[in-house]
Amino acid sequence: MKKKPKTSQENYDLCRGCDDCCRYIAVEIDRPTTKMEFENIRWFLLHENISVSIGFDNKWYLEFKTKCKALKNKRCSVYDKRPQMCRDYDQSECTHYNNEPAEKILFENVKQFEKYLSDKKNKKRNVAKMK
Repeated sequence: MKKKPKTSQENYDLCRGCDDCCRYIAVEIDRPTTKMEFENIRWFLLHENISVSIGFDNKWYLEFKTKCKALKNKRCSVYDKRPQMCRDYDQSECTHYNNEPAEKILFENVKQFEKYLSDKKNKKRNVAKMK
């Protein structure tokens, strides 16, 4: 059963004092499969305010830590005319209220990504040895 959308006042009250979702943009990217695609991930991670994650849905995301221009004093200055993306946001996914991590795996730098690749390679090698 689909949940009834919250009223503007309910959303406003829930978001009081929180602006977590207004401080980043996450864009789905293709799961890397080629050497060049893995190199692109490394390149992304060499930039400031960029992270890459694997969601619980196993989709890959490129995240830009950047504040929304409409955010004023921790509140949306265009709330009544906010984009549909913001209107559709489900507070049950809010990092402010949810104690669970927002992603399955988070890479904030190249070192973390290279460790993930190394661990993955070692795991495959160990599985092959067991056969």
